[in-house]
Amino acid sequence: MVIIIEQKQLRLPISIVQTKSYRQGSCMITIGKIPKKMQSFFRPVKKQVSEHVYGYFWSMVLSICIGHGSTIDKLVKSLRNSPHRTNHGEFLWRSDWDQSAVMQQIALDMLRSLFTSKDRHLFFIIDETQTLKRAKKMEAIGRLHHHATGKYGIGHTILKVCLYYHGVTIPWASLLYIKQEHANKLDIPFYKLTELAAWTIRQATLPDQFEVTVLFDAFYLCPNLVNACKERKWHYIGIGKSNRWFMVGSVKRKLARYGRNVLRNSGIWCNVTGLRKTKKYRLAERIGRLNKLGTVKIVFSRRKGQKNHIAIVTDDLSASMRKVVADYLKRWSIEILIKDEKQHLGLSDYRVKRYRAVVRHLHLVDCAYACLTHAGLKTYRAQGQNKSKTVLQLETISKLKDRMRRMVWQDNVQDVIKYSHEKSVIRRLEKLLAA
Repeated sequence: MVIIIEQKQLRLPISIVQTKSYRQGSCMITIGKIPKKMQSFFRPVKKQVSEHVYGYFWSMVLSICIGHGSTIDKLVKSLRNSPHRTNHGEFLWRSDWDQSAVMQQIALDMLRSLFTSKDRHLFFIIDETQTLKRAKKMEAIGRLHHHATGKYGIGHTILKVCLYYHGVTIPWASLLYIKQEHANKLDIPFYKLTELAAWTIRQATLPDQFEVTVLFDAFYLCPNLVNACKERKWHYIGIGKSNRWFMVGSVKRKLARYGRNVLRNSGIWCNVTGLRKTKKYRLAERIGRLNKLGTVKIVFSRRKGQKNHIAIVTDDLSASMRKVVADYLKRWSIEILIKDEKQHLGLSDYRVKRYRAVVRHLHLVDCAYACLTHAGLKTYRAQGQNKSKTVLQLETISKLKDRMRRMVWQDNVQDVIKYSHEKSVIRRLEKLLAA
């Protein structure tokens, strides 16, 4: 729906209620200030950066939250009285601010607001995603095998890290993996992907009241990450590849065949709750040794109705089978995060040349996701929901984007009502706002 108001009826510029139509028939309101309900989200950031950086930061984050794409061209069209798009490009790679510190401060503030003494279990989840790009001059771009399409191309590999607590996914970091030849050109230390993931574990500063468990898939079950978890005294849960050797006593066995036999002979059926649903799994556990990882517990798991099984590896020898599987199922939250950021927030929409600008774009998308989550939490509590519930169930990102658009629209309408003296216009806007 597009509202048309004659400019001559108002005592202020039409841009305050300006809408922009897109090819899909949707509309987007221009942003002129931070909505009142979102000021508490941006207030801590204001203390960390300069006034100049802060103005660009909040405007770009809000543009990502309500827009239909995250290229600089599209973001600038969402802003009222915005400088030229080249200024935003300069902001992404030349301005002086620490994007990682800003993102992590936002995550910690959200974590503290969610904390309840009844639940001290925090999940630190690691995964990677890929973006294909056509630009050959973009820095740190390289040839890769794209897992989603099964084809080779050029693009970036992005290491994603998030926190999962109390049913809420909180972005923590987005790191760009670069090959050694590109690292030398950019004068940046080179890390393998597993080394980069281990670095995020060692550098993470999380509140002491939480018991942290690191979740990852089979690629990251290696000495680099396991040793980093041991240094932090954090437990980990990962997947063992089917061809790995598992030593029980003095006998070596391949995980695939051994797990199938163990499940058939001694497995039991259990109901296990994942992110949302409860399903039935056949479970069995064994304690033994994996090469270079030491003594571990392996829980063999097969969902009812499926033939294949997986081997879930953890260093927490006292944890029950059901708890290990339920905790590992939380890893799916980072898959949802990546999917939402790609589909709704433009994670892979960047068209910038500089390595630093790409990294900042990724962090701005993370900040936008956190901003929408913050809006969802405020709505959840305003509806009288209790934050001490076992799992909070927020709206989907697409619904939160619609909610944010309505929030920006309502603030714009209130500005018109505040500064206009035309009673007919005010009454009309009040009816539209009520509707």
